[in-house]
Amino acid sequence: MDSLPQELVDRISSYLERNDLQNTLLLSTKFQRAAEHYSEAFSTFTLTEENVGNFVEFCGGRLAQHLRNIKFRTSLPALDMDTLENNMETFEDNPCRDTIDELREMDEEFTRQVKFLFSTLYEIEQAGTLDGHRGLELEIYTPTRAVDESNFCLHRVFTSWRIHLISPEALPRLACIRSLLIENGTDFDYHDVPDPPFRKPDLRILVDISARLPKLQVLKCNIGGDEWTRGLNVEDARYSTQDWPGPRRDTRHDFAKAIQIMQLPTLGHVNLDFIYPIQKADYIDQRMQMPDLVKPAIYDPFSSSLRLLSYQLRTMKLKVVADETLFWPADGSTPSWPRLESLSVMFHMASPSGAWYFKGPHDVGAKEGFEIDESSYPPLETTEEDEVANWKFDWDFDWIAHRVFAQYRVEPNNKTLVPFLAAFAKAAALMPSLKEAALWSPLMFDPEHVEEYDSFDSKEVAHATEGELAWGISYVKPRTQAFTTVVGEDFAAFRQMWWYVGRWRPDPELLDLFHQIGRKEHGEQLAVHWGDPFTNPGLVERSEFEGWESWRFNH
Repeated sequence: MDSLPQELVDRISSYLERNDLQNTLLLSTKFQRAAEHYSEAFSTFTLTEENVGNFVEFCGGRLAQHLRNIKFRTSLPALDMDTLENNMETFEDNPCRDTIDELREMDEEFTRQVKFLFSTLYEIEQAGTLDGHRGLELEIYTPTRAVDESNFCLHRVFTSWRIHLISPEALPRLACIRSLLIENGTDFDYHDVPDPPFRKPDLRILVDISARLPKLQVLKCNIGGDEWTRGLNVEDARYSTQDWPGPRRDTRHDFAKAIQIMQLPTLGHVNLDFIYPIQKADYIDQRMQMPDLVKPAIYDPFSSSLRLLSYQLRTMKLKVVADETLFWPADGSTPSWPRLESLSVMFHMASPSGAWYFKGPHDVGAKEGFEIDESSYPPLETTEEDEVANWKFDWDFDWIAHRVFAQYRVEPNNKTLVPFLAAFAKAAALMPSLKEAALWSPLMFDPEHVEEYDSFDSKEVAHATEGELAWGISYVKPRTQAFTTVVGEDFAAFRQMWWYVGRWRPDPELLDLFHQIGRKEHGEQLAVHWGDPFTNPGLVERSEFEGWESWRFNH
């Protein structure tokens, strides 16, 4: 077996399943090396403070050449019986809310753990054991905090104060990290109460950590779904589960401030999902008034900061609450995207100001956002409202029985949406390297508890309204794989554009702006597809856009 060329052994091993690779480990040294590589058994290491010795030893051995991914989970001291007994007086006086001291201690503990991570990687990097490595992906999970349901109320689960990283400039710089992912500490796609509960991160953590990674090429996040509260018909439950809008606005503005002063010169790709998991935002009560996350600014600082970040990128995928300054500066100056090749933006139907991009066939519900003031922040001590809420909303709450289905916003609100679309089109026309782009919004139609829709025919919206719907537009340049071949052509010699917008049509001025995308670089010829025979005149299922994204944005 040792007489076979390593290239042939590698080719054979690349076709084998992991169990078969295990059987080849002892055939020869060459097969052993191939099995170690193609099994990916040594590609990921979950680092903890308990196994740090094993990690250092691993990085000093020959198997470190296969390392591609480092995972690091953060956690905070549990709220359990021991914590209660050791702090009985504090919790008797304030059973429901985090105090200033508790918030500071949680920030300090999270910071300590991140410093441990960076110090460990720095020591390994300085030892030279990662010399010649092509770069690692670092995954950091937001901090979890177990809550004992027999001793603590649900106010300790649904929290709004963000976790902060203290003095990030004190972290050592790590040249070995190529990709960074910040992700929710708990998978709670289909759970009303996350287990274990996790704390919301201050958004600027993404920027502060990235700034300590001088060779960072890829930045990703999967966070933010817990900013949304599903529709419930119990006021005490809505009160207790809400994400208070004050901290939510402040973290967006702080992210913007960080972007303006940080330099990330090597960054070329971002995949930032600020509404993860999307299911949490799907089932909000769309009649409710949304907070104005912009004021006192005139335009959304968060959107503007993401635009500033985009100027240097090659690929950008966003899932975000944004306004038109995501694409076009508020001061009217002309931006430039010399390198951007692939762009996908999924935007929530609510704008940062609280105005809606979409309305219903029967126009009910709030139209503008409410202003954030001092009352928009969670209390730092237990209130009378908390005590009352605990009687009706506890760990035995029947979530299914009290769900409200009030999702009906499926038609464009031209007043808000058209300026957003126009900004996108103007920006995309200034992207000379653009190969493909999509701008879309996830929609739902399930107005079971909205009386105005009692006799409404759902087929007016889509053929299959029980599915997750989408409204959006996509573009590809010539000789590029099509967005879809249901209508369209792979690698056509001309530009192509798909409008999955139901019965809605843009006015001539807006349509002309979209026709300018790629025109200067690729000529006049453009094929425009209005929906497809299987969905017209209704909306398309969301999987059309999600499927396209899945094979275009994989870094």
